[in-house]
Amino acid sequence: MAQDYSHELNKEIRSISGGYELDGEGILDMDGREVLYAVGNAVVDSACCGAYGCRFAVVPGYMLEWKYKTDPDGTPLSRVQPLRDELVRKKVEAKLRNTESVAQVIFW
Repeated sequence: MAQDYSHELNKEIRSISGGYELDGEGILDMDGREVLYAVGNAVVDSACCGAYGCRFAVVPGYMLEWKYKTDPDGTPLSRVQPLRDELVRKKVEAKLRNTESVAQVIFW
């Protein structure tokens, strides 16, 4: 099922214990299909158990339509299809760990 991905870079999202911010996006070629991903940093800086941070990647899925419209705030939206195949997910994760030096990969 296709979904919209909001291109929200360099916008800090805070929670009770910390926050995260996406600072880059890219496209991976996987067997002739384009896979959209975003990278960022997460920080736990206001939790009782101490501070921690990590570099991570979010993989919305296969690119269907690049920035085909904007939301009411003017943020570009792309249409994606989430990756369901475990083998493809493992390939994408391995590639991102090598090229983007991320500690965690999150799939939609």
